[in-house]
Amino acid sequence: MADVNMPKLSDTMEEGTIVEWKKSSGDEVHRGDVLAEVESDKATFDLEAESDGTLEIIVEKGVPAKIGAAIARIGAGGAAKPEAKPEKKPAPKAEAKAEPKAEAKADTKAKPPEEPGAELQEEEEPARPSTPAEKRGDIEPPKPAPPTRRGSAAPTSPRGGEGDGQADAGDIKASPLAKRTAEEMGVDLRAISGTGPDGRIVKEDVLAAAGGGARSERRRPETPTAPSGPEVEVIEPTRMQATIAKRMAEAKATVPNFNVTVEARVDEAVKLRQQLKESVPGAEKVTMTDMLMRACALALRRFPEVNSSWVDGRFQRKRSINIGLAVPPSQGLGLLVPVVHDVDRKDLVQISIESRQVIERARSGRPGEHDLSGATFSISNLGMYGVDEFVAIINPPESAILAVGAIKDVPVVEDGRIAPGKVMRMTLSVDHRVFYGQTAAQFMAEVKRLIESPVTLVVPAG
Repeated sequence: MADVNMPKLSDTMEEGTIVEWKKSSGDEVHRGDVLAEVESDKATFDLEAESDGTLEIIVEKGVPAKIGAAIARIGAGGAAKPEAKPEKKPAPKAEAKAEPKAEAKADTKAKPPEEPGAELQEEEEPARPSTPAEKRGDIEPPKPAPPTRRGSAAPTSPRGGEGDGQADAGDIKASPLAKRTAEEMGVDLRAISGTGPDGRIVKEDVLAAAGGGARSERRRPETPTAPSGPEVEVIEPTRMQATIAKRMAEAKATVPNFNVTVEARVDEAVKLRQQLKESVPGAEKVTMTDMLMRACALALRRFPEVNSSWVDGRFQRKRSINIGLAVPPSQGLGLLVPVVHDVDRKDLVQISIESRQVIERARSGRPGEHDLSGATFSISNLGMYGVDEFVAIINPPESAILAVGAIKDVPVVEDGRIAPGKVMRMTLSVDHRVFYGQTAAQFMAEVKRLIESPVTLVVPAG
């Protein structure tokens, strides 16, 4: 029997969620069949079977699973096991009818002769009716400290649990830390499916259910930072938006960065782009970003320090040059960074075609297996929105990202005379742990030289 594990679908992915199972437990599946739709922090992917056999689902729809965790099994005789859903328990009345003798025995054993008052307490405690406020969850019921100390919670649960949701919550498998976190954040453990051993709820499950704390804010209207009402709308982030927020905060907090800005004359690049569109088949949609990708790839080949990362106190110099393109959100998705691989080995037309393809797949929510992973350098171009200049946040584990502004018509000085010209400002954000100011300046000078002499960009890749 082979495990179907949660795949790692992007560099920043830590866990995934089954959006929908396309097959059911007990179904016969074949290699290449789509088993499920999986949502990562970037997009939704189709998960395919890697072998033939009978499917057994382990992780249900909507339950997050860590990278590498088994979410299903495929085997020759693997019909779904009934214990795959351990949380479905028989009704309390049924339990009481099925084992009345066992319960009576347990009650008898739980009454030591030296504590005559304990018998009365044990009989009266479960009979205490819950107040309406307790049933609604507005207030907490009194904590049953004495029964817990005597170990009588198990036999009294079927009787005291009828009509009392708080008693049911006590039967939920959850770690002490998860229970405490749920109480602090106002999260109902009964609405959570655990990802720990045997379905046990752990702290991460509670945090995921709380949506990074946004749900807690809703449950505490007295908090002045997130009021709700006619003047304020509180919006829950999607999983992708929450992950992006977390990653960007981590990047700003942990990466010691500095910035280098240059201004390039792009008159010749604009002319060349128009000539390519008119004369070269397949070059009709070449963009300035495509030309910058080619220029950066050639510069990265010359300055491999920039194509490196700082990981666990060591430098990792990447042999491949893979460039990520920050693209704006589409169809409710968050910020995406589709990746074009081995850019230095491709000519300008190949780069243009492939960049459009990965962007389209990412925006459709169906990226390829490697479309969102493996970037060693990134480019963010906001020039088409009229932005003159900006600073982009580094996307770890990369060590640099290039922010590109708009092409502007400005007066420039040529041979002592003022003439019209086209300029573009570019800002490189640098991880100072990986390389330093001189290397950053040399790298930007090389990118500037290449984009200002664009004929070098159309030379066949080698």
